[in-house]
Amino acid sequence: MAQTVTSRRDFLLNTTRLAATAAGATLVPPSIAKAYSIAAQGTSGTLNDVQHIVILMQENRSFDHYFGSLRAVRGFGDPRPFLMPSGYPVWYQPSDASFVLPFHPTPPAGSKQANADIYYDGMAHDWGSTHAAWNNGTYDGWARAKSAGTMAHFDEGDLPFYHALGKLFTVCDSYHCSMLGPTDPNRLYLWTGCCGNVPLSRPHIDNDTSGYNWTTFPERLNAAGVSWKVYQDKGQGLDSNAGVGEYERGTTTDLWWNGNYGDNALLNFRQYKNINPNTPLYPAYNGTQIDAQGRSRPYDYDLFKNLRDDVANGALPSVSWVVAPFAYCEHPSWASSGGEWYVSNVLDALTSNPDVFARTVLLIMYDENDGYFDHVPPPVPPTPATGLSNVSTVAEFYNNGLATDGTAPGDVPYGLGPRVPLVVVSPWSKGGKVNSQVFDHTSVIRFIEARFGTQQESNISPWRRAVCGDLTSAFDFGSPDASTAAVFLAASNMNPSAGSVALAPPTMQSLPSQPSEPRPACLLPYRFSIKGSVARQPMKLSLGIVNAGAAAVTIVASSPNLPTPRRYTVAGQSVVQDDIALSASGDYDVSAYGPNGSLHEFRGNIGANGNAGALCEVGWSLGPTAASVTIHLDNTRDSQAHVFQLTDNAYGKNAYAEVAVAAGAAQDIQWTTFSGWHDIAIRLKDDANFLRRLAGCPQQPQAPSTDPAIGNTTLFVPACRMQGTTPDTLRFDYVAPPWAHSPKNWIGVFRAGQTPGHDSAVAWVYAPKSVGSALLASRPGNPRLAAGVYAVWYLFDDGYKPLRGPMRLDI
Repeated sequence: MAQTVTSRRDFLLNTTRLAATAAGATLVPPSIAKAYSIAAQGTSGTLNDVQHIVILMQENRSFDHYFGSLRAVRGFGDPRPFLMPSGYPVWYQPSDASFVLPFHPTPPAGSKQANADIYYDGMAHDWGSTHAAWNNGTYDGWARAKSAGTMAHFDEGDLPFYHALGKLFTVCDSYHCSMLGPTDPNRLYLWTGCCGNVPLSRPHIDNDTSGYNWTTFPERLNAAGVSWKVYQDKGQGLDSNAGVGEYERGTTTDLWWNGNYGDNALLNFRQYKNINPNTPLYPAYNGTQIDAQGRSRPYDYDLFKNLRDDVANGALPSVSWVVAPFAYCEHPSWASSGGEWYVSNVLDALTSNPDVFARTVLLIMYDENDGYFDHVPPPVPPTPATGLSNVSTVAEFYNNGLATDGTAPGDVPYGLGPRVPLVVVSPWSKGGKVNSQVFDHTSVIRFIEARFGTQQESNISPWRRAVCGDLTSAFDFGSPDASTAAVFLAASNMNPSAGSVALAPPTMQSLPSQPSEPRPACLLPYRFSIKGSVARQPMKLSLGIVNAGAAAVTIVASSPNLPTPRRYTVAGQSVVQDDIALSASGDYDVSAYGPNGSLHEFRGNIGANGNAGALCEVGWSLGPTAASVTIHLDNTRDSQAHVFQLTDNAYGKNAYAEVAVAAGAAQDIQWTTFSGWHDIAIRLKDDANFLRRLAGCPQQPQAPSTDPAIGNTTLFVPACRMQGTTPDTLRFDYVAPPWAHSPKNWIGVFRAGQTPGHDSAVAWVYAPKSVGSALLASRPGNPRLAAGVYAVWYLFDDGYKPLRGPMRLDI
């Protein structure tokens, strides 16, 4: 039967009515509330209590596009975003005009539809354009490769169902699609663990569905005696003449409200074609057929009949894949609200028998990002020219139709691709946790392996198996949450006759904000540190990545002195060391980004002959508890004493400190963390070029939380501290959170009582880093300040917006 569509106006009225009677309770859609109210069943308190795994993969949305504004995830309020070669945070994507920031689209003039009901245009999402956006790791090609529309994002007002789901259940903010490429190869990773990059097959990097001949994961399930099934609509038929669920050969229009949009990749494999109902692979052909002629009605609940019946009869298999029709799969230019309606009904079907759902895990994710931007560069294996890996990279590269290992010229990595949403819905993933472990589509296979003991899927490469987790960290089987929630009504109001709408950024751009309150987080398997050591001859910075954890870590090290970032993969319980040459002038400036928002920065200058600057180093080790870390101030290699200056950049737990360390000596200090999180700048009093920055959460407490600095504009604020009292020694030590960071930030010295913008600075200097120091005398052309009283202002992006000031300066 067809649904009577709930309008957005009715939806808002109903929300208001329920809000008035809910006594301040969190309001969620009925399907979510019912799922949230069902307690886990099981006797072991382990993964073995899971009896059913249901996989629902939707189409073409990035993590930032849907969840960049969701509270406490690593979204638009990321306190340590990747910096592009321009020096701007990654959100400032270069365009032909200037740059494009993430923007919230405005419905067309006169439209009464909400954003999630509008058919916004899709963008290029092929192999070439997505690799161009990645741009060898500089990550600055999005707007040019995809169009300005790449930066569009939705918020909670647009996606109330998904945001409610992401608030109450575990959301994974480091789940990536498997390939820097389109739909079909990404779905192949979900169904088979690879894209054909295995022996006796050929890799697929586009939507060509011919030549699929390798073993699929359902065949592994059959061999292990694990039941499985696909839930879909058959459309006009599931054979090749009917487009395996799309449309009959000879027609030109995709099915809209029925069928499976051709997203059941199994049906393109040789071994699944022309089989009879008695064969073990026939569960791939299961499905409704609500209209064999392709004239189905919108919002037809009969799409869920097979799933509802199996749940009611206790016949849900151990593993299920759910495949939506085109109109509900969320592929642009279809609307997002259709996906919310479809997912809500899948959840309704699963919870219709509480005894079944009490033993069920529902995984909701997206195959790839379409052309939509995500700000976190994905982990990608290195080549010998671009980094180091002590994990095999066999079959992780593509070269002229062949799967390669990255050692030959022309080898191009498959992925990982950009982040996409994953929400884990189950009785063991309640409580609104955030999981920041690196996952991709092959993680779903590994979760099934972990639960049902199937033989390891050999299609998954060694590198991918080391880097991507198995999803088990997203669950709490020992003490699952037992809370409940109130409800509001979900809505979808797509207009079947509406046309598509182009995405265009606003004339006046600004960074979107993100709620700042932390959420509980999942325990992660990461335990690593990065140590630096500068050598005078030959002039180099040696990086030592020490991984004491069980999981492999991937690190991206960027520098203005490198043509592209260097990439490292470090296996668990191992070390990788790399040497990075300094510039001809002896300058070095390296930022090393790791999982869960970690950042290590190394900056200094030892002169063109290597005989200047300090050879001090800084390291850290875990403190006695997660409440502190031990900072090692190492002056053992330098011939003079130095005063180390320590600043708490973002968490407000430590006062500014100075520690004098004698030549040839070292000293340890304890640094207080914020629930395990820290962001420390270490400078030298006598060397303005020297900086070390240590940031992240190296030791999670037993009840971990997300990063308190995410989106926190009251905790992480601009700061500027002055040193020196003469024109030659005057130095500014500054901090700018990413929402106030620009390589054109500057510090101006004004006459006392004068105002920036109204009066001109007497002298000034750029403050281009997020954390750094600037000597006023380093800018040629500055006059020598006469004795007197001045006002110092820290200002934003070549303009006069104050970040800090005025600060009194006496010369």
